[in-house]
Amino acid sequence: MIIHNFKTVAHRIIGRFIYHFWYAPVGYILYSRWEKPEVETLEETMHKLVDEKASICRYGDGEFCVAGGGGICFQKSSALLAKRLNDILRSDNDNILIAIPDVFGDLSKFSDFTNSYWAEYRYRNIKILKSLLSSHRKYSNSFITRFSTDYREDRTNVLIPFYRQLFKDKVVYIVEGDKSRIGVGNDLLSGAAAIYRILAPAENAFSYYDEILQSCKSIIPKNALVVIALGPTATVLAYDLAKIGYHALDLGHFGEQYECHIHGSDANKSISRSTENEAILEKQTLYKIKD
Repeated sequence: MIIHNFKTVAHRIIGRFIYHFWYAPVGYILYSRWEKPEVETLEETMHKLVDEKASICRYGDGEFCVAGGGGICFQKSSALLAKRLNDILRSDNDNILIAIPDVFGDLSKFSDFTNSYWAEYRYRNIKILKSLLSSHRKYSNSFITRFSTDYREDRTNVLIPFYRQLFKDKVVYIVEGDKSRIGVGNDLLSGAAAIYRILAPAENAFSYYDEILQSCKSIIPKNALVVIALGPTATVLAYDLAKIGYHALDLGHFGEQYECHIHGSDANKSISRSTENEAILEKQTLYKIKD
Protein backbone atom coordinates (compact mmCIF):
# COMPACT_ATOMS: atom_id res chain seq x y z
CA MET A 1 0.00 0.00 0.00
CA ILE A 2 2.78 2.44 0.92
CA ILE A 3 4.65 1.68 -2.31
CA HIS A 4 1.44 2.10 -4.32
CA ASN A 5 0.70 5.47 -2.70
CA PHE A 6 4.29 6.60 -3.28
CA LYS A 7 4.07 5.67 -6.96
CA THR A 8 0.76 7.52 -7.30
CA VAL A 9 2.17 10.70 -5.72
CA ALA A 10 5.35 10.46 -7.79
CA HIS A 11 3.35 10.02 -10.97
CA ARG A 12 1.32 13.14 -10.20
CA ILE A 13 4.41 15.19 -9.42
CA ILE A 14 6.12 14.10 -12.64
CA GLY A 15 2.93 14.81 -14.58
CA ARG A 16 2.68 18.34 -13.20
CA PHE A 17 6.39 18.94 -13.91
CA ILE A 18 5.97 17.85 -17.55
CA TYR A 19 2.90 20.03 -17.92
CA HIS A 20 4.42 23.21 -16.49
CA PHE A 21 7.77 22.88 -18.28
CA TRP A 22 6.60 21.43 -21.61
CA TYR A 23 2.88 21.38 -22.37
CA ALA A 24 2.13 24.79 -20.87
CA PRO A 25 4.82 26.86 -22.67
CA VAL A 26 4.74 24.94 -25.96
CA GLY A 27 0.96 24.61 -25.91
CA TYR A 28 0.56 28.29 -25.15
CA ILE A 29 2.62 29.28 -28.18
CA LEU A 30 0.76 26.90 -30.51
CA TYR A 31 -2.63 27.84 -29.07
CA SER A 32 -2.02 31.59 -29.32
CA ARG A 33 -1.12 31.22 -33.00
CA TRP A 34 -4.20 29.11 -33.79
CA GLU A 35 -7.22 30.79 -35.36
CA LYS A 36 -9.90 29.44 -33.02
CA PRO A 37 -13.31 28.21 -34.21
CA GLU A 38 -16.42 30.17 -33.31
CA VAL A 39 -19.09 28.67 -31.06
CA GLU A 40 -22.71 29.79 -30.73
CA THR A 41 -24.20 30.94 -27.45
CA LEU A 42 -26.32 28.49 -25.47
CA GLU A 43 -29.45 30.40 -26.47
CA GLU A 44 -28.58 30.40 -30.18
CA THR A 45 -28.21 26.63 -30.18
CA MET A 46 -31.41 26.04 -28.19
CA HIS A 47 -33.40 28.29 -30.54
CA LYS A 48 -32.32 26.12 -33.47
CA LEU A 49 -33.43 22.95 -31.69
CA VAL A 50 -36.82 24.41 -30.78
CA ASP A 51 -37.67 26.78 -33.63
CA GLU A 52 -35.99 25.03 -36.55
CA LYS A 53 -36.40 21.47 -35.20
CA ALA A 54 -32.73 20.85 -35.86
CA SER A 55 -31.00 17.68 -34.69
CA ILE A 56 -27.74 17.88 -32.78
CA CYS A 57 -24.51 15.87 -32.47
CA ARG A 58 -22.40 16.89 -29.49
CA TYR A 59 -18.64 16.67 -28.97
CA GLY A 60 -16.71 17.04 -25.73
CA ASP A 61 -13.32 15.94 -24.46
CA GLY A 62 -14.41 12.29 -24.59
CA GLU A 63 -15.48 12.47 -28.24
CA PHE A 64 -12.28 14.34 -29.14
CA CYS A 65 -10.24 11.59 -27.46
CA VAL A 66 -12.08 8.77 -29.24
CA ALA A 67 -11.96 10.64 -32.56
CA GLY A 68 -8.19 10.83 -32.12
CA GLY A 69 -7.96 7.05 -31.73
CA GLY A 70 -8.09 6.79 -27.94
CA GLY A 71 -10.54 5.33 -25.47
CA ILE A 72 -12.36 6.63 -22.42
CA CYS A 73 -13.55 4.98 -19.21
CA PHE A 74 -16.86 3.69 -20.66
CA GLN A 75 -15.96 3.38 -24.35
CA LYS A 76 -12.95 1.46 -25.60
CA SER A 77 -11.07 2.71 -28.63
CA SER A 78 -12.52 1.80 -32.02
CA ALA A 79 -11.14 2.62 -35.46
CA LEU A 80 -14.65 2.65 -36.92
CA LEU A 81 -16.03 4.91 -34.19
CA ALA A 82 -13.06 7.26 -34.60
CA LYS A 83 -13.71 7.46 -38.35
CA ARG A 84 -17.43 8.11 -37.86
CA LEU A 85 -16.74 10.87 -35.33
CA ASN A 86 -14.24 12.51 -37.66
CA ASP A 87 -16.57 12.29 -40.65
CA ILE A 88 -19.54 13.72 -38.72
CA LEU A 89 -17.42 16.54 -37.31
CA ARG A 90 -16.62 17.58 -40.88
CA SER A 91 -20.16 17.12 -42.20
CA ASP A 92 -22.24 20.06 -43.40
CA ASN A 93 -26.01 19.66 -43.12
CA ASP A 94 -28.26 22.63 -42.42
CA ASN A 95 -30.54 20.65 -40.12
CA ILE A 96 -27.90 18.69 -38.17
CA LEU A 97 -26.01 20.85 -35.70
CA ILE A 98 -22.41 19.92 -34.91
CA ALA A 99 -21.71 21.14 -31.39
CA ILE A 100 -18.44 21.58 -29.49
CA PRO A 101 -17.58 23.12 -26.11
CA ASP A 102 -17.47 26.91 -25.95
CA VAL A 103 -14.01 26.91 -24.37
CA PHE A 104 -11.76 28.66 -26.86
CA GLY A 105 -12.15 32.17 -25.54
CA ASP A 106 -12.62 33.71 -22.10
CA LEU A 107 -13.25 31.01 -19.48
CA SER A 108 -14.25 33.28 -16.61
CA LYS A 109 -17.95 32.40 -16.99
CA PHE A 110 -17.24 28.81 -15.96
CA SER A 111 -16.90 27.28 -12.51
CA ASP A 112 -13.40 27.13 -11.01
CA PHE A 113 -13.00 23.44 -11.85
CA THR A 114 -14.28 23.76 -15.44
CA ASN A 115 -12.20 26.89 -15.99
CA SER A 116 -8.94 25.26 -14.87
CA TYR A 117 -9.74 21.95 -16.60
CA TRP A 118 -10.29 23.47 -20.05
CA ALA A 119 -7.48 26.00 -19.70
CA GLU A 120 -5.06 23.10 -19.26
CA TYR A 121 -6.85 20.84 -21.75
CA ARG A 122 -6.42 23.40 -24.55
CA TYR A 123 -2.65 23.40 -24.16
CA ARG A 124 -2.25 19.67 -23.66
CA ASN A 125 -4.40 18.82 -26.68
CA ILE A 126 -3.77 21.67 -29.08
CA LYS A 127 -2.50 19.37 -31.84
CA ILE A 128 -5.57 17.15 -31.88
CA LEU A 129 -7.88 20.17 -31.59
CA LYS A 130 -6.24 21.76 -34.62
CA SER A 131 -6.54 18.51 -36.57
CA LEU A 132 -10.23 18.02 -35.74
CA LEU A 133 -11.72 21.52 -35.79
CA SER A 134 -12.07 24.08 -38.55
CA SER A 135 -11.05 27.67 -37.87
CA HIS A 136 -13.49 28.85 -40.54
CA ARG A 137 -16.66 27.33 -39.13
CA LYS A 138 -19.15 28.38 -36.47
CA TYR A 139 -20.17 25.40 -34.36
CA SER A 140 -23.17 24.95 -32.12
CA ASN A 141 -22.66 24.84 -28.35
CA SER A 142 -22.36 21.39 -26.76
CA PHE A 143 -22.61 22.90 -23.26
CA ILE A 144 -26.40 23.13 -23.60
CA THR A 145 -26.36 19.96 -21.49
CA ARG A 146 -23.77 21.21 -18.94
CA PHE A 147 -25.83 24.14 -17.70
CA SER A 148 -25.65 23.66 -13.94
CA THR A 149 -22.31 22.57 -12.50
CA ASP A 150 -20.02 23.86 -15.25
CA TYR A 151 -20.98 27.54 -15.03
CA ARG A 152 -20.10 30.04 -12.34
CA GLU A 153 -23.73 31.15 -12.50
CA ASP A 154 -26.19 28.26 -12.89
CA ARG A 155 -27.85 28.53 -16.32
CA THR A 156 -30.64 26.02 -15.68
CA ASN A 157 -33.39 28.64 -15.41
CA VAL A 158 -32.29 30.05 -18.77
CA LEU A 159 -32.23 26.74 -20.65
CA ILE A 160 -34.95 24.61 -19.06
CA PRO A 161 -37.76 26.74 -20.61
CA PHE A 162 -36.31 25.83 -24.02
CA TYR A 163 -36.31 22.15 -23.08
CA ARG A 164 -39.90 22.38 -21.85
CA GLN A 165 -40.90 23.83 -25.23
CA LEU A 166 -39.00 21.04 -26.93
CA PHE A 167 -40.79 18.28 -25.00
CA LYS A 168 -44.23 19.87 -24.75
CA ASP A 169 -46.92 17.47 -26.03
CA LYS A 170 -44.30 15.36 -27.83
CA VAL A 171 -43.98 11.62 -27.85
CA VAL A 172 -40.41 11.22 -26.61
CA TYR A 173 -38.24 8.17 -27.16
CA ILE A 174 -35.15 8.06 -24.95
CA VAL A 175 -32.20 5.95 -26.07
CA GLU A 176 -29.86 5.74 -23.10
CA GLY A 177 -27.47 3.62 -21.11
CA ASP A 178 -29.26 1.23 -18.80
CA LYS A 179 -28.15 3.25 -15.76
CA SER A 180 -29.01 6.75 -17.00
CA ARG A 181 -32.72 7.07 -16.10
CA ILE A 182 -33.25 10.51 -17.66
CA GLY A 183 -36.28 12.19 -16.12
CA VAL A 184 -37.01 9.42 -13.62
CA GLY A 185 -37.84 10.95 -10.23
CA ASN A 186 -38.17 14.56 -11.42
CA ASP A 187 -40.34 16.77 -13.63
CA LEU A 188 -37.85 17.25 -16.46
CA LEU A 189 -40.08 15.47 -19.01
CA SER A 190 -43.42 16.25 -17.41
CA GLY A 191 -44.72 18.12 -20.46
CA ALA A 192 -44.25 15.19 -22.83
CA ALA A 193 -47.33 13.41 -24.19
CA ALA A 194 -45.66 10.03 -23.67
CA ILE A 195 -42.21 8.66 -22.83
CA TYR A 196 -40.66 5.43 -24.09
CA ARG A 197 -37.17 4.06 -23.63
CA ILE A 198 -34.67 1.90 -25.46
CA LEU A 199 -31.93 0.82 -23.05
CA ALA A 200 -28.41 0.03 -24.23
CA PRO A 201 -25.31 -1.10 -22.33
CA ALA A 202 -23.76 1.68 -20.26
CA GLU A 203 -20.26 0.65 -21.36
CA ASN A 204 -18.91 0.14 -24.89
CA ALA A 205 -22.28 0.86 -26.45
CA PHE A 206 -20.72 1.20 -29.91
CA SER A 207 -20.04 -2.55 -29.89
CA TYR A 208 -23.83 -2.93 -30.16
CA TYR A 209 -24.33 -0.10 -32.64
CA ASP A 210 -26.01 -2.05 -35.42
CA GLU A 211 -28.58 -3.48 -33.00
CA ILE A 212 -29.19 -0.09 -31.40
CA LEU A 213 -29.69 1.63 -34.75
CA GLN A 214 -31.94 -1.11 -36.10
CA SER A 215 -34.09 -1.14 -32.96
CA CYS A 216 -34.53 2.65 -33.23
CA LYS A 217 -35.54 2.43 -36.89
CA SER A 218 -38.01 -0.38 -36.26
CA ILE A 219 -39.56 0.96 -33.04
CA ILE A 220 -39.52 4.76 -33.18
CA PRO A 221 -42.02 6.59 -35.43
CA LYS A 222 -40.64 9.43 -37.56
CA ASN A 223 -42.83 12.05 -35.87
CA ALA A 224 -41.41 11.34 -32.40
CA LEU A 225 -38.66 13.28 -30.63
CA VAL A 226 -35.58 11.13 -30.04
CA VAL A 227 -33.34 11.94 -27.05
CA ILE A 228 -30.04 10.04 -26.87
CA ALA A 229 -27.54 9.69 -24.01
CA LEU A 230 -24.86 7.13 -24.90
CA GLY A 231 -21.52 8.93 -24.87
CA PRO A 232 -19.70 9.00 -28.23
CA THR A 233 -22.19 6.46 -29.61
CA ALA A 234 -24.95 9.07 -29.17
CA THR A 235 -23.09 11.47 -31.46
CA VAL A 236 -23.12 8.91 -34.27
CA LEU A 237 -26.65 7.67 -33.61
CA ALA A 238 -28.13 11.18 -33.60
CA TYR A 239 -26.47 11.84 -36.97
CA ASP A 240 -27.63 8.59 -38.58
CA LEU A 241 -31.21 9.03 -37.36
CA ALA A 242 -31.31 12.68 -38.42
CA LYS A 243 -30.12 11.72 -41.90
CA ILE A 244 -33.20 9.51 -42.37
CA GLY A 245 -35.68 12.06 -41.10
CA TYR A 246 -35.80 11.86 -37.31
CA HIS A 247 -35.60 14.83 -34.93
CA ALA A 248 -32.68 13.36 -32.99
CA LEU A 249 -30.95 15.04 -30.06
CA ASP A 250 -27.68 13.93 -28.51
CA LEU A 251 -28.29 15.22 -24.96
CA GLY A 252 -25.94 13.29 -22.71
CA HIS A 253 -25.55 14.82 -19.21
CA PHE A 254 -28.64 17.01 -19.31
CA GLY A 255 -30.64 14.73 -17.02
CA GLU A 256 -27.96 14.63 -14.35
CA GLN A 257 -27.38 18.38 -14.68
CA TYR A 258 -31.05 18.98 -13.92
CA GLU A 259 -30.67 16.74 -10.88
CA CYS A 260 -27.65 18.80 -9.78
CA HIS A 261 -29.72 21.97 -10.13
CA ILE A 262 -32.46 20.51 -7.93
CA HIS A 263 -30.43 18.64 -5.35
CA GLY A 264 -26.97 20.23 -5.44
CA SER A 265 -24.25 18.06 -3.93
CA ASP A 266 -26.81 15.33 -3.18
CA ALA A 267 -27.59 14.85 -6.88
CA ASN A 268 -26.02 11.39 -7.01
CA LYS A 269 -28.46 10.26 -4.33
CA SER A 270 -31.46 12.01 -5.79
CA ILE A 271 -32.57 9.50 -8.42
CA SER A 272 -34.22 7.16 -5.98
CA ARG A 273 -34.03 3.47 -6.80
CA SER A 274 -37.42 3.09 -5.12
CA THR A 275 -39.87 0.43 -6.23
CA GLU A 276 -42.07 3.19 -7.66
CA ASN A 277 -39.34 4.67 -9.86
CA GLU A 278 -38.11 1.28 -11.02
CA ALA A 279 -41.70 0.43 -11.94
CA ILE A 280 -41.96 3.64 -14.00
CA LEU A 281 -38.72 2.83 -15.81
CA GLU A 282 -39.81 -0.74 -16.53
CA LYS A 283 -43.18 0.43 -17.84
CA GLN A 284 -41.57 2.94 -20.21
CA THR A 285 -38.88 0.57 -21.53
CA LEU A 286 -39.77 -0.90 -24.92
CA TYR A 287 -36.53 -2.68 -25.70
CA LYS A 288 -33.34 -3.51 -23.87
CA ILE A 289 -30.12 -4.48 -25.59
CA LYS A 290 -28.33 -7.17 -23.62
CA ASP A 291 -24.63 -6.75 -22.91
